[in-house]
Amino acid sequence: MGSMTLSSPLVQAFNDHPSGLCRQREPARVIGNLEDIEQRLNLLAFGVVVDTKHINVERWSALAEAHDHWLFQPSQAAYKTSPQVLAGMQQLHLVAPQYIARVWWQICRGVQGRTKGSWRDLFRGNDDDAQLLQKYLHKNQTTFPVLSGPVISARWLDLVHRVGGVLLKNWETLSVPLPEKQRKAARLFGVVTDEVHPIFSSALNVWENSCQKLPAESCGLAKCPPR
Repeated sequence: MGSMTLSSPLVQAFNDHPSGLCRQREPARVIGNLEDIEQRLNLLAFGVVVDTKHINVERWSALAEAHDHWLFQPSQAAYKTSPQVLAGMQQLHLVAPQYIARVWWQICRGVQGRTKGSWRDLFRGNDDDAQLLQKYLHKNQTTFPVLSGPVISARWLDLVHRVGGVLLKNWETLSVPLPEKQRKAARLFGVVTDEVHPIFSSALNVWENSCQKLPAESCGLAKCPPR
């Protein structure tokens, strides 16, 4: 399962090394600099919903800069219309499929209706437990579209734990299927399982796209395998 990949040197370089992996840090890490926890959680939720793949540093930075916009405050966005949410996204130059506006509007309505717009309270209501939260989201797919998907929810809860400032129980048990296109690269790091922790998939994505064969002290990865 996913927890087996947490000890990978690839993950350790990506998550812990001062220089990051291949001189790349966690793209969403900029969100962790925001002081307000609800703002962090709102942006992390929006970030994984607006782009179901790995969004880059520039896009996360743009979200961080716009953190106080009403679009990222469920208690306000829930009472707008879906077209108004789309207009808000366009105002911020957030490029995404048009249906994402309605998805985000529904999610804001959901968290506003369940916990008065507080993700933190929603987590507390599920004992700050990653497994319970995934089950809760799965049971409420119509209330939390896209975010309730098994892969998106795992990626989101991983970021909530590592970037958002909410330490989740059973975080280490989160897992996502390893995409077929990543399996060859994963084997270079001794990983042959079909399920990996979300952070391993994120780290592998950085390595595949950014590896420059730099010295270990500057890229964080000792014994970088040949490609």
